[in-house]
Amino acid sequence: MSVIKKQLLSSLLVFFVFCLNAQKEDKAILLKTIDITADKIKYMTASKTQKIDSVQLNTTISSENLGMLLSKYTPIYIKQNAVGLSTIHFRGTSANHTAILFNGININSLTLGHSNIANIPSFLFSDIKIQFGSASALYGTDAIGGSIHLNNNPKWNKGLQIGLQQDFGSFHSCFSGIHFSYSNSRFSYLIKAFRSKKKNDFTFTNYQAKDFENDTYIIDTARNSKILNYGILQTVNYWLNQNLLSHIDIWYEDNWRQIQPNMSANYYGGDNAEILNKNTRIITGLKYYTGTNKITADLGFIHDYQVYNKNQNAKIATKSGLLRINYFNTDIWTGDLNIGLNIRHIKPEVYAYDKNLNENRVDAFLSFKKTFFNRLMSSVNLRQAYVSNYSGHFSPSLGFNYNLLKKSNSKTNIKLSYSNSYKIPTLNDRYWLPLGNPYLLAENSNTFELSGLYSYKSKSNTFDISLTGFYLIVDNWIQWINQGNWKPVNKKKVLSNGIEMSAKYQKKINKLRFSANLNFTLNSVKEVENYTGAKPDNSQLTYSPKMMGTANFTLTSNHWTWQNSVNYAGKRLTETGKVLNHYILLDVFIERKMKLEKHIFSIAFSVNNLLNKEYQNWEYYAMPGRNYKFSLKYNLNK
Repeated sequence: MSVIKKQLLSSLLVFFVFCLNAQKEDKAILLKTIDITADKIKYMTASKTQKIDSVQLNTTISSENLGMLLSKYTPIYIKQNAVGLSTIHFRGTSANHTAILFNGININSLTLGHSNIANIPSFLFSDIKIQFGSASALYGTDAIGGSIHLNNNPKWNKGLQIGLQQDFGSFHSCFSGIHFSYSNSRFSYLIKAFRSKKKNDFTFTNYQAKDFENDTYIIDTARNSKILNYGILQTVNYWLNQNLLSHIDIWYEDNWRQIQPNMSANYYGGDNAEILNKNTRIITGLKYYTGTNKITADLGFIHDYQVYNKNQNAKIATKSGLLRINYFNTDIWTGDLNIGLNIRHIKPEVYAYDKNLNENRVDAFLSFKKTFFNRLMSSVNLRQAYVSNYSGHFSPSLGFNYNLLKKSNSKTNIKLSYSNSYKIPTLNDRYWLPLGNPYLLAENSNTFELSGLYSYKSKSNTFDISLTGFYLIVDNWIQWINQGNWKPVNKKKVLSNGIEMSAKYQKKINKLRFSANLNFTLNSVKEVENYTGAKPDNSQLTYSPKMMGTANFTLTSNHWTWQNSVNYAGKRLTETGKVLNHYILLDVFIERKMKLEKHIFSIAFSVNNLLNKEYQNWEYYAMPGRNYKFSLKYNLNK
């Protein structure tokens, strides 16, 4: 029996058992206005944060992945190719400097140090938050550039809800999704499953294959670029009594893709390589509430598996178990307190490592938030991390949010923060034989951030604008370089600084609602010192655009939604010294909804890269031109 079938059967069994327990007792649980997910972002009072709202989620065809979603709505550079490899780069930092958190637990690959966000469909999550800037004091290793938070918050007393979705698109793409949920006053269950397939046989101008007779470049067709992904996510929340909530979250994915060849290999021939990833994430625990106190205890298990070209002798896998304990008090010293402990044991199973390797990580942390004079909100976060064979790392952060001016319909805030963060070298960095370096230093960063925010709200209009300046210095930046063989080295010091602007406007006109979202960033990131003694060349780090921007214009009514999206990325330097041209991508989305009592039907159509722009995110790797997607949805709310 396949893993996905086992997951489905176990999900149905869990649902059946919990339904029986929920029906045994008619006594309703009085739900408290409490934070079920214990979202720690609230302790970063001065950091820039962004939430992907329901309109943005709904106007993203669900077959699109997290990378596509972020590139559409945030000023973050997403380095992606055409066949399911996508990494995120906050404020000029590398992919290894972003923490991807599922229900508060870091799911980055322990061998590579980052997540392939092309493997995370937006379909799976209803709550996606982005936190810009360093936050190791809250989330531990990796959170130097920023963090992404993926959740499905429980909903109560919603009864039965069923959703079906079928998408079709260019290049033989097909996405199928189903979600099912049921909740009453004490029981909440959700399951989502999907299957995504794409042939990716798009045409492109091959700039490494020329027709010399006509002095033109060859119009080529992408080869060895197929994708097949499927997965399942389920979450169960059950009130055992008035104060005790139990939960379990299971997320399994199977992601197979061929490895896209560069333009030369695509035309002249090369290896038809492929890669398979399987990921299992399980989190279960209890949350106890009494008055202003809350205690949570969670156990987790994460298994990551990868095999290249079906060679089982070249397996790359890790297993890790974790324990997380938190105590919260929302009314202590007239502030909000969180103290806790995380323990994680890691066991790699990698063909290129020495045998019998394992690693233990322990993090103790404290967060406190308090408001002074009804105007000044401050927070302090402290974390002490211990890692096997490494000295401990202490990470503090401090933030202030001052309400400069508040009127009945507007307010102006000033935010100021400092944070220290760290990045433990990955297992590959240290143990990959023969190139790993066990003596690599952990990366250490210091970030200063200053923001100004203005908000206005009237009966029919809302307007928000923010301007953020940041200064990020990273010591011991780790980078793999080619010195005859690729090997990891510590750069001495990298400096990233810049400004970010975000603006949002909404207006209601009878039954129409118009919204506009603008994001822009100007970012310089350079090596300023190194250990070789040579003077840095003062050039922008590779694949880091100095300028990025997005714009979205959305018009909705009771039945129709129309959106235009613009994505701009500036010039980028490659490892070979080539400069990739800037690009502007224009997308269009239109949706028609029909409601019949408790049944909702919708038809959506989108055009990506409407102007058929030729561009590259990796040097000499083709990206698709104009392409289309068609989506059918059905939802039952009973």
